[in-house]
Amino acid sequence: MGYCSVADHDTTRYDGFDKRLAQLEQKVAPRRSTKKTPSLSEQSSLSMAFRIASDMIAGIAVGLGIGYELDRWTGYRPVFIIVFAMLGMAAGLRNVWRIVNVTNVPESGTQKDGRSQRGQRIDD
Repeated sequence: MGYCSVADHDTTRYDGFDKRLAQLEQKVAPRRSTKKTPSLSEQSSLSMAFRIASDMIAGIAVGLGIGYELDRWTGYRPVFIIVFAMLGMAAGLRNVWRIVNVTNVPESGTQKDGRSQRGQRIDD
């Protein structure tokens, strides 16, 4: 009928492809290894710096936005914007404090108080 088995297929063209692929990988492999990749500590330091900056900016921006809208809604000009800007700064600092404290976690994955990196209690 119209069915063909695996044995009917010509595998010689696949063998040639495999040989060419292996040759290409040998040519590309030395180039790949000579690239300088940043170390893990450099990547984690940079990512931590961006996270700290974004947490601070986001906290202040959200506080200013809420304060501005409340001032506009109630008619009081500087009261809510000042209060919520301070609350936004406090929230940003709290997030930064949490980030800095998580980096001091030992390799076991638990902090000194017996909590995981996510803050969940670890039961033995």
